Amino acid sequence: MAESFLERVEKEILMMSGAMGTMLHEAGANLGGCVSQWIIEHPGVYRDLVRDYFQVGCDIVAGATSNLNRISLTKFGLAEKVEELNQGVIRIIKDIQPDRGFVAGNIGPTGKILKPLGELSPEELLEVYSQQSRALAESGVEIINILTMYDLEEAVIALRAAKTHTSLPVIVSLAFDPAARGYRTMMGVSPEGAAERLQREGADVIGANCGGINLEQMAEVIGLMKAHCKKPLIAKPNAGSPQVVEGREKYAAGPEQFAEHVGKWIHEGARIVSACCGSSPFHLEHIVKEVRKFR
Repeated sequence: MAESFLERVEKEILMMSGAMGTMLHEAGANLGGCVSQWIIEHPGVYRDLVRDYFQVGCDIVAGATSNLNRISLTKFGLAEKVEELNQGVIRIIKDIQPDRGFVAGNIGPTGKILKPLGELSPEELLEVYSQQSRALAESGVEIINILTMYDLEEAVIALRAAKTHTSLPVIVSLAFDPAARGYRTMMGVSPEGAAERLQREGADVIGANCGGINLEQMAEVIGLMKAHCKKPLIAKPNAGSPQVVEGREKYAAGPEQFAEHVGKWIHEGARIVSACCGSSPFHLEHIVKEVRKFR
């Protein structure tokens, strides 16, 4: 019987796939539209990209389903296609999933603010995330990956939805920025506070992705989280800061530079490593080489 995701993450360092958006944009996807619908209409492009991530050694490929909740899809007129789009994207990955590979379903922020600061009620948000969690579980994913969260309450509601409506392990990561009082999300959440709360709420893996922290600062954030929880941690920073070159965003950190920091994240406690915005299968290929030294 194959080892489960949680069994493996306790025994070895795992790699998760990196960014998809940049390469899909180069292939013709409009990043201002519903990228997931474009994927389903052009499955060969997405299949090749997923295959690249598995072939360079990624243990986990996360599906491009982050914004496939009812609230986010409303602006595209696709609110009634939550199940169809989530399952369509995941189906493409499942068709080429290797024996020891895992498929994760991404759940991202809705872009709305909870009451009392905003108009979104916790009850409505819970139902929105419950619907997406069920759709992802029915598609066959082995992991729910809640990512790029800024509001800890929104992250907790997404976690509760996934835990209530699926039996899957759940990863939760937040996006941190350097701040006057250490590191904080846009909504003022600290790595320490996030780690403590998410552990109490039952997250299986906790960590950081995206945000404004650099590759070196990621090690500090992971270290802070490790000191405040006993859960496995995930480190998934951007490939440096974006710069506009000839009208297009370019990220500063190349694959070799990125890989130089992997050992620091692992030393601080990361059990899953990856790369977020600006990365490619080439970044993950170099990360894999570093991780294999620890294996």
